[in-house]
Amino acid sequence: MSQSGIFRALRHREYRLLFSGFVVNQTGFWISHISLQGLMVKLSNNDPFQVGLLFSSLLLPALVLAPVAGVAADRFNRKNILILCYLSVAALAALLAGIAATGAAVSALLALGFAMGATFAFAGPASNAIAANAVDTDDLSSAVALQSAANNLTRVVGPLLAAPLVATGRFAVAFGFFSAAALTSAGLVSRMRVGAAPLDVHPGGVIARIRSGFAHARERPPALAALATAGGLSIFGVAHIAMLPVYAEEVLGRTELFAWIVATTAFGAMIGALVTGRDARPTLMKAALRLVAYGVALGVFASTHSIAVAFAAQLVVGYCYFAVMTGLQTLLQQLVDDSNRGRVMSLFQVAWGGLTPIGSLTLGAAARFVGVATALQGAALGCLAVGVVMALRARTRDRWA
Repeated sequence: MSQSGIFRALRHREYRLLFSGFVVNQTGFWISHISLQGLMVKLSNNDPFQVGLLFSSLLLPALVLAPVAGVAADRFNRKNILILCYLSVAALAALLAGIAATGAAVSALLALGFAMGATFAFAGPASNAIAANAVDTDDLSSAVALQSAANNLTRVVGPLLAAPLVATGRFAVAFGFFSAAALTSAGLVSRMRVGAAPLDVHPGGVIARIRSGFAHARERPPALAALATAGGLSIFGVAHIAMLPVYAEEVLGRTELFAWIVATTAFGAMIGALVTGRDARPTLMKAALRLVAYGVALGVFASTHSIAVAFAAQLVVGYCYFAVMTGLQTLLQQLVDDSNRGRVMSLFQVAWGGLTPIGSLTLGAAARFVGVATALQGAALGCLAVGVVMALRARTRDRWA
């Protein structure tokens, strides 16, 4: 296999096991996630605030728990943390399947969504860190890109598989599949043989360790700027995904199109992740320019009533979304020491997922008053502003910028 090939990380047995478990789990997640959105749409009569609240319940735990999870990933066995999280997800998905079969309530969906979000928050730093432990340094960009691409491939496959289940109201089947997928992933990860990561010997408690991770990021420029760029995209851009069911009904006049919009976004994102993964030297400037392009595409998406134009714009949105995030994640992985990897990547998780609930709740509330199209146009302007600011900053910094 070519040393520069995008698939070079698959040469490593431990990464193949991790990657296989990731693909299986993410496929189950997206089938479950689309079904969860569909069930909330049904129970809430497509209330944009309730739909945004569900989205936030899944991601809000990352804002609070990811820094603690990062400390755990640097202090304890990363493999065991990941297995425990997969098993917890399997149990929660099984419970969700039972509730869906016997009669679900909005409050139950929100509570279980929050519990799942907590397990995702703890799994994230350990998963990111162990991926770096499973490959050589030269193959790190390939490992990050492949996981990003797989995430988006499952975002295509998952909605396609979920669509008939949502259309026929078989939500319990979708949640049951996610439970089985998580169990399978736990089994695959349990077969990994990875060496222990350097033990965090920082004195003090959890808060002191979190601060040390932040200090480490500050000492590795442009790590903080990369985290800020990811946070800006999450608040203004990623949050729009929560509004897709409302957008499909209010703007395009066909609610059922939202699953296909998600699949289109994921297809573009998969291409973005693969293209970015071939770049061994990601920079802040590249990420900032892609964020500007994201804002332009989102503005087009928010302003059109044409189904064809909306899908084309969302394809570009997806491409830029994961091109930005994959580049930033690879940049951070290259900058940090392994002893601090879990904590720094937990900050990335906060920036990516933890800040998204702020945007989704704000966007959902705004959509109630000004309409979803106008709210999305405001989000597009926010992405443009962050991209321009970071591009200007990158011009004055070192070669990593």
